[in-house]
Amino acid sequence: MSEYKLALVGFGSVGRALARLLVRQAAIIEQYYRITWRVVGIATRTRGMAVNPDGIDVLAAAEEVENGGTLDAFHMGNAVNNTETFISVCAADLLFENSTLNSHTGQPALAYTRAALNSAMHVVTANKGPVVYGYRELRDIALANGKRFLFEATVMDGTPIFSTFRIGLPASRVIRFRGILNSTSNVIITGMEQGKTFEEGVEYAKDIGVAEADVANDVDGWDAAVKTAVLTSVLMDYPLRPQEVEREGIRDLTSVQVQDARAEGAPIKLLCSVQQADGNCHAVVKPTQIALSDPLSRLDGTSSGVALYLDTLREVVVAGIDHGPEQTAFGLLADFINVVRGY
Repeated sequence: MSEYKLALVGFGSVGRALARLLVRQAAIIEQYYRITWRVVGIATRTRGMAVNPDGIDVLAAAEEVENGGTLDAFHMGNAVNNTETFISVCAADLLFENSTLNSHTGQPALAYTRAALNSAMHVVTANKGPVVYGYRELRDIALANGKRFLFEATVMDGTPIFSTFRIGLPASRVIRFRGILNSTSNVIITGMEQGKTFEEGVEYAKDIGVAEADVANDVDGWDAAVKTAVLTSVLMDYPLRPQEVEREGIRDLTSVQVQDARAEGAPIKLLCSVQQADGNCHAVVKPTQIALSDPLSRLDGTSSGVALYLDTLREVVVAGIDHGPEQTAFGLLADFINVVRGY
């Protein structure tokens, strides 16, 4: 039986969903994988930080934060006022890094991840920033320290794209891929197919909790470009930056265009595509008509998926349906179990 001391940086909707999932699945994790755990630290940006070697009641902590409270009552010892100190004193075996994404630099999540790996912790993250801006470096630090850096939840909300490639497709090279990766844009386009205007589609995406108050990152294709860069960096081992992705968003689409495309049997999707040739990768994100015979055309609403083209298998499609924070939390949980199992 292995007991793991866990710490969480970031305790937003995904972090709290992870806490509840850990508790809910604790008996299964112990029975089937011989793993027990306790959370010894939680760090937030606005609700304080708590470190307790004896373990924190994560359900009570989640409820306290959701009710507008702080983590002060869960802390033991001297006050901890910044995340760097938190990482150095929490004495965790594994850090879940889920701080706010900075898609232009990857900071401060990149620094947090580096610090945790150098402090002999495994790191599991849903934050795309460290993968985009530091994948090779962090992978190598983890390897040198005998630790793991995993990030299943960064793309497609926990649907196992990276573990499928890492475990299920050995001795294979990705030549190209295509994907539907931005849920907000997909929800808006689906709404427009059903008669909504672009603006109504945006409001609906906000109402169901998919879109942020400022949807520019989504509708202008930036989020899709970041996820494209993550997949390219890992699956093709090519350090692509989001700024290098040729990008066109969905802001100029009209309901008539979207409905006509569907009627023609080739619906419009915000398609991400990458082609590798002569040692370089050419990446594009733009609205594209896709034939109904294509599996990606069937991904509506919050669903997403990727088609991989390999030098071993002709095509492999991995898709997830109706994503949300719970699915992202599952990606984090799966990575934790895979770290312990040595995958």
